[in-house]
Amino acid sequence: MLSSLKLVILYDARRNAYTVCNHNLSAEEAKREAAEWQAKLLNALIVDQKAKHLTADPQACKTCRRDVRRASSLNPAPRFQRSGT
Repeated sequence: MLSSLKLVILYDARRNAYTVCNHNLSAEEAKREAAEWQAKLLNALIVDQKAKHLTADPQACKTCRRDVRRASSLNPAPRFQRSGT
C-alpha cells in the first residue's frame, strides 16, 4: 500500500536543482505549505512519499532524495541542494 504522505520541495528550473522544505505531511498540509511558497513566487512542488520518513530534518533526509528521484517526474532528474537557511 502506498503512503498518503507528501513532501514539499522548492525547484529551481534554471539550475535543475531542488531543496527539501518539509516531509511527512498530509495532502492538505502539503497543499498549504506549497501555496505559501508559491505566494512568495517560488516554485514549490509536492512529491508523494513511499512511506513515513524517520529522519527529523528534511534537509538531512536521504529518503526524501530517493522519493524525489522516484516520483518527481522531472527529467533530467534534478540534483539536491541544501537550503541556505
